Amino acid sequence: MVDVTTGLAFLTGLGLPEILLWVLTFAVVFEMLSKLKILSRAPAAIVSIVVGFLVLLAVPAALIAVIATMSTGLVALVIGILVFVSLIEVSGAKWIVQTKEGPQAVGSWHQGHGTAMAVIVLVLAAVIFWASGGAALIGISALPTMGMGTWLLVVIGVAVLWMFSEAGQKK
Repeated sequence: MVDVTTGLAFLTGLGLPEILLWVLTFAVVFEMLSKLKILSRAPAAIVSIVVGFLVLLAVPAALIAVIATMSTGLVALVIGILVFVSLIEVSGAKWIVQTKEGPQAVGSWHQGHGTAMAVIVLVLAAVIFWASGGAALIGISALPTMGMGTWLLVVIGVAVLWMFSEAGQKK
């Protein structure tokens, strides 16, 4: 069995955080130059490559560490979302709408709760940013830092309270 910590240390040793930072910088600069139509495609690509390397030379090591931790957390979040949506689809949960004729299934559960799922994903992304040390980078160091395990307990606690509140409303 492969240890996750060993795998992450291996990827960090290969320079994955630096590669992710370069790709992110390249993508943002290239897209901005493409949308603004300042340069044609080839010169925009060259400028984006150069800016990506300049950012790598100027970025502090703390930022690279935060990006590496965040990317790991975001990958875990995406996998969790895919598993969650797959379980919902397999369970056959439907989006029920009350009509004049009575309740009718009009689609999958996640189609009817897209806004709620988007808010949950944004909150979880903010939690990953916070737990990765991103808050300290932007100057919010007065608030206590919490690890992923603590945040996981907070999220589970909120979910349990939410389920109990809905159960009380149905009676």
